[in-house]
Amino acid sequence: MLVMFKNLKSGFQFLLSTWQQVFSQTATPPTRRYDLDWLRVLAFGLLIFYHSGMLYSQNWGFHFKSQYLSQCVENAMLLLSPWRMALIWFISGAALRFIVARLSFSHFIISRSIQILLPLLVGVWLVVPVQLYAEMSQKSGLNLGFWRFYQAFFDLSHPIFANNQAGIWPHVDVNHLWYLRSLWQFTLLLVLILPLLHFSKVQALIARLCELSPLIIFIVLLLPLCVLKLNWPSETFRYPMGALFLLYGYLLAWQSGFYSQLQRHWRALLVMFVLGYVLVVLGYHFIWQDPKASQWQTTSMDMLYTVQRLLGVMLMLALAQRFLNRDHPMLSKLNGAVFPFYILHQSMIIGLAFWLTPLQLGPLWEPVVIISVTFMSCWLFYEIMRRRDILCPLFGIKPRQEYSAKQRRVVSWIGLLLISPLVVELLT
Repeated sequence: MLVMFKNLKSGFQFLLSTWQQVFSQTATPPTRRYDLDWLRVLAFGLLIFYHSGMLYSQNWGFHFKSQYLSQCVENAMLLLSPWRMALIWFISGAALRFIVARLSFSHFIISRSIQILLPLLVGVWLVVPVQLYAEMSQKSGLNLGFWRFYQAFFDLSHPIFANNQAGIWPHVDVNHLWYLRSLWQFTLLLVLILPLLHFSKVQALIARLCELSPLIIFIVLLLPLCVLKLNWPSETFRYPMGALFLLYGYLLAWQSGFYSQLQRHWRALLVMFVLGYVLVVLGYHFIWQDPKASQWQTTSMDMLYTVQRLLGVMLMLALAQRFLNRDHPMLSKLNGAVFPFYILHQSMIIGLAFWLTPLQLGPLWEPVVIISVTFMSCWLFYEIMRRRDILCPLFGIKPRQEYSAKQRRVVSWIGLLLISPLVVELLT
């Protein structure tokens, strides 16, 4: 037993030293990628339009539905749905590559855990309940005022949640904040394989790949996606897909040849994307909506959708490289608003839809009001929160004032203490 313990200890020490070597590498990162900053802002901004559209989609499930359902809105949403989250995961992976280059191993693990899990903790207890209230009111006829419901929400054994027991804690679920939960989990997995990713031969292979034609790059990136799609249940496919695009973003973040290839061929990517969109819409109506569709038809449609997913990400990267790779006075502020917008937006959308339903505003004015008020409310909330440094970490906002070393240690210890119950739940 003592020998086994010593072997485990030496193995852990070897891994720790390997990780520390990765985080202490002195490779100079490329200049600031404004194109990825803009894409991050735009990708999260599109979520407001997309999740507002979910209120009105006739065939797609959602936490709450408007009385004005339409199948036509699904055609517009199919323009975004294949690639919207894949792009966010790619950008998240690229961001991690830049963060790893400037932080130590321990600082990376601690700071990322607090930056991701503290807003998640605040979100599931203070923001998400609005969605559960609207959903239960519509689907199960809940006859309870919101504040009485919210008081009951803190009772993990309350009988009104007997049919809503899936969550981090009983009935306390992540809903749209699943991205934050998965981002933290995938980040830990990425850290485990960092020594392999930074192995010189792996880096040389990736650099060589980026020198090849865009078609070959596309095929190489597509094959793992297709294999996953063919072998993973559709209900949970978003998780391995997200992990794979996070890995793609990390590996390709510093590969200037990759982005140069995309920029040179952005017109071809645009044509292919438009053609793919038309085929996806046709396949959606004539195959996915047809209960008599054969297995090979459904599988072919799944593969087409997967191709469109990768095409969409590559096109967005190409367009951003071509048209958005420049700074702007508002860019930093917009980037800072991404986290609070993401945390608040879906609860704002569903809450507004729920309380506006009795007014019967109609299929035009209701979505206009919901989208407009959601944007304005999220921005107002961000403006208020960013001026209160003590509250900024709760919503993923960078404080305006730099902390001293002592203050950073205190904040880190408080953050770790607050997120520790959530860490235990997510790891068990």
